[in-house]
Amino acid sequence: MKVEKYKKISKDKYKLTFDNGDVITLYEDVILNNDLLLLKSIDESKLDDLIKENNDIKAYSMALNYLSLKMRSVKEIKEYLLKKDVNGKVIKSTVDKLLKEGYLNDEKFATSFINDQMALSGKGPLKIKAELLKYGVKEEIVEEKISNVDKVLLKDKLSKLLEKQLRVKKGSSNALKVKLINYFINLGYEKEMIVSELSKHELKSDKNKLIKDYQRLYNKYKNKYNGSKLTYFISQKLYLKGYTSDDISSVIKEVYYE
Repeated sequence: MKVEKYKKISKDKYKLTFDNGDVITLYEDVILNNDLLLLKSIDESKLDDLIKENNDIKAYSMALNYLSLKMRSVKEIKEYLLKKDVNGKVIKSTVDKLLKEGYLNDEKFATSFINDQMALSGKGPLKIKAELLKYGVKEEIVEEKISNVDKVLLKDKLSKLLEKQLRVKKGSSNALKVKLINYFINLGYEKEMIVSELSKHELKSDKNKLIKDYQRLYNKYKNKYNGSKLTYFISQKLYLKGYTSDDISSVIKEVYYE
């Protein structure tokens, strides 16, 4: 086939028109690598080679553009190229090239990901670890990188997050403790560290909520029970809600003396 015309359609692509009317788009590197500007005809076997080389360069270019936005894991790149309908053999060669050139490195990716999550999110090590595993990073790499997290900085981060939650979460002291432990376990912190940091804070029941809970129970059961039996029944209900005996006694005395 004879090349009738070359037309540059972007900074790195040319459209080639052949004498039989066929049109293909090739990357500039393919054209330069094969001296196509000098060749005036291309046979079928040569055209197949050019298309294969072009597909390789296209996949590599797409991967680099994807990596330019932020660091990616090997698994992310593979899944991205697969979604772009790149065949498995080309994906493998592209990933191998990116690994060799240092554009892909799961160890560096894991380190960067952990640093970002520690600095920019409330997530703890266990949740960060789970997310890294989803990104396809090998468990031994994740374990090593997670173990390098500064424990002092981690405790300081957890303490600040606890203080923030203590300002917004309300309820009985015992229920509040359970809520906070579960909340931070879900965020990926170890229970032992959570309990240790919680012990540094005085957990107080929300008095206003306790009074409201008492009044609601009183109004609900005052026609069913009376006197000490009513007081005992309400106290048990409040105790089950996580209020301490001292909190309950204090509020009952306050309500009686009003």
